[in-house]
Amino acid sequence: MLINLIFFLCINIFILRTIVFFIGAYKQRHKKHYLLNYESLPYVSVIIPARNEEENIKKCIESIAKSDYPTDKYEIIAINDRSRDNTYSILNELEGKIENLKIINITKKDAEDNLTGKAGALQKGIDNAKGDIILMTDADCIIHNKWIRSVVSYYSDKDVALVASFTYIHPKNYFEILQSLEWIYMHSAASAGIGLKQPLGCFGNNLSIRKSVFEEIGGYRNIRFSVTEDLALIQAVAKQKKKIIYKPEETMTVFTLPVKTIKEYLAQHHRWAVGGIDLGWRAIFFVLSSIAIWIAVILSILSHSWLMLIGTIITRMIGDFIIIFPSLLAIKKSKHFLYIFPSVIFFMLIELILPFLLLNKNVIWKEQVFKRD
Repeated sequence: MLINLIFFLCINIFILRTIVFFIGAYKQRHKKHYLLNYESLPYVSVIIPARNEEENIKKCIESIAKSDYPTDKYEIIAINDRSRDNTYSILNELEGKIENLKIINITKKDAEDNLTGKAGALQKGIDNAKGDIILMTDADCIIHNKWIRSVVSYYSDKDVALVASFTYIHPKNYFEILQSLEWIYMHSAASAGIGLKQPLGCFGNNLSIRKSVFEEIGGYRNIRFSVTEDLALIQAVAKQKKKIIYKPEETMTVFTLPVKTIKEYLAQHHRWAVGGIDLGWRAIFFVLSSIAIWIAVILSILSHSWLMLIGTIITRMIGDFIIIFPSLLAIKKSKHFLYIFPSVIFFMLIELILPFLLLNKNVIWKEQVFKRD
């Protein structure tokens, strides 16, 4: 009797999480924006930090240069962050071909105490930006040609301080499909958090902020260092009670590359998990609701009840489907939606591994080692 009671409590905890995320995400999906005419288009600065990105940086910048946003209304600022490869020479070559491209080169002596890693490159770029709106992406990303215009349209609301949107991977195999669906789930959960006024995160490869707001909060110089600088930024903006939008939309989508190996995948999730500690009780809620499903699985096995076990797995699959599928529809990438169901098993296994990853406080990223205090 006690086992059954605990089992149903665990299932209901997860169902509650699903309902909460669905409501929050629904609120963000239905945010409205307005079309802007040429005269009302703000000047925009697109910031791209790049460290050892010789294989990707050219495609990224060329995709931005093909934007349908008027060339005289935006600039591209690429920051070479102490690269050891040919990134800087490729950027210099592109600067001669793309009239609104500006190159910034960071050396070791340029680094500031609180501005190591990606945050330092972003700060340097924004310091030199002329735009009223700052858009940020990564060197391994490709943007939609309407990305700038679509993101900027939400800033027609003068109260909007920050706009985030979704990132998608064009998968070529099952491992990449898993990653793509996981990105969509995490984006959906983060979007739901904004809908509920509880910031859960965002992704720096598809993030924008009003420059006046960035300066008002003191930029990254005034934000405690984090290995997830995007989470730190959105938390700082939310702390000031500023208006944030986090919406899935086809023309706002940024396309990124998958990791190729399980080792790289775990390193990526280690960094995310270490940064996620800053979520405090929000992280605890998410972890406990995930643990609840595993407790239900264990109780099912101890009870020798295949019905309970199957019911638990189906509950998890339906819950994740309810969160992921509407976002896939919104960005018009629903081709692989049937893979959501088998992917859930993989997600559950990764949730078991994450706590052990946190035992290592050193984060290695872009050949740099960062340690959480």
